[in-house]
Amino acid sequence: MRAVVLSIGAELLEGFITDTNATFLAQELAALGVELVGVRQVGDRLVDIVRELERGWQDAELIITTGGIGPTDDDLTREAIADLLGETPAIDESMLAIISAFFRSRGITMPEQNTKQAWLIPSAEALPNPMGTAPGWFVRHQGRSIVTMPGVPREMRRMWAEQAVPRLAPSLGDRVYVSRTLKTNGIGESAAEKEIAAIIHRGEPIVATYAKDDGVHVRIVAGAPELGPAEEAVARTVAEVSAILGPYIYGELGVSLGAAILEPLVRTGATLALSELGSGGRLSELLVEEPSAERRLLASVVQPWEQATAPGESAAALAAREAAKIRERFGADFGYAIAVRMEPGETPDVTRGEVALCLAGPGAPVERGHRVNAIPAEVRRRAGLWAAEFLWRALHEQVGAAAG
Repeated sequence: MRAVVLSIGAELLEGFITDTNATFLAQELAALGVELVGVRQVGDRLVDIVRELERGWQDAELIITTGGIGPTDDDLTREAIADLLGETPAIDESMLAIISAFFRSRGITMPEQNTKQAWLIPSAEALPNPMGTAPGWFVRHQGRSIVTMPGVPREMRRMWAEQAVPRLAPSLGDRVYVSRTLKTNGIGESAAEKEIAAIIHRGEPIVATYAKDDGVHVRIVAGAPELGPAEEAVARTVAEVSAILGPYIYGELGVSLGAAILEPLVRTGATLALSELGSGGRLSELLVEEPSAERRLLASVVQPWEQATAPGESAAALAAREAAKIRERFGADFGYAIAVRMEPGETPDVTRGEVALCLAGPGAPVERGHRVNAIPAEVRRRAGLWAAEFLWRALHEQVGAAAG
């Protein structure tokens, strides 16, 4: 099977957002053994969307669209598919009831314009969206399929996994594909690839590394005529990769880095208070999104470097002082501080960054430091990555030692 991915929205063409959906779908299609023959972007004009759909219809058996299924006048993906197939949309009462209930659950009356999100054409089946108001479509027509999903990544990914893939499975041929992804932190992509080079070069199962915002992902994909052999091949390779990269692996695809960091606190009931000084609050943002943070993260205080430091104080001294201070202030089992001091270089590209990390707990505090020359935003980005990796490792060690 061949596929085309069509990302829809003027914000993509204008550079306001990055098309992470297309990257995700490319990886998913490779894991399913589907040949991706094109990734295209188009704005919000109906004639342009129809033209790109016509191209995809000629090039592939499967078209996957993301975006353009909201309630506004410039959300035109449904209209374009209807035009492509010469079919007329009509309101599906069951979908309208679901959308209306979604608004009621939030204490809001559904706006009239959202009615278009309940449209269906004769060739389309609705794909439920439990995370939003935009159902997708699964279209079957003349031996081809169109999967239409929201542009919001969290909604699209869940719809893809729970709704689209099961419907596509009967069309994927006589081979079964199985994939697993290991997520690592604290090791760069080139270093990870070097460590498992012999496994990668075997070629089957396919093993590849990907640098992501939450670390390096190692994806393992195997195909076989039956499910069992494919699962066994992937499991063997996961064990081999884990034996080499084990100290860096914090989970598989469904585990977020924030959840992995908080896991020892959840397991033991311990608590954390966090202080960020000059780092821009990147670690706080990562952690507070986790449901478990409500009970395990007692506080997160973000300050500019200048407001927290004493004259002549080093980043390491500030981090140590603030880790102990915030732990005591909020009565937490652990206090963690990130201190980032930046001094100007000859140009903004060589701003000198000093990063200090300290975790204060029941035992002796543990510390680590880094130095980097880069633009300020890159200094803070790296500080956030180092802070997440160090806290993940240090909490597991400290909590494990306390439990032992």
